Amino acid sequence: MNNEELNTGDPGVQRNKWNLILGILFLGYGSFRLYQKLQMGETDAFGILLAVGFIGFGIYDLWKYYKGV
Repeated sequence: MNNEELNTGDPGVQRNKWNLILGILFLGYGSFRLYQKLQMGETDAFGILLAVGFIGFGIYDLWKYYKGV
């Protein structure tokens, strides 16, 4: 694999590092909280919905980073 294969976007695209950092943090935190909520015997719909929201926002931030938006 050479460098041309790794470069998927335009060479002039400025990628925001905060989208990458926040995407990873939101994805990790949301996954951790969802795991905790699913391991508990109680059903906490709001907590599960909030964890899924964090995961979705993390995926969106990572998508923005890789698309260069």
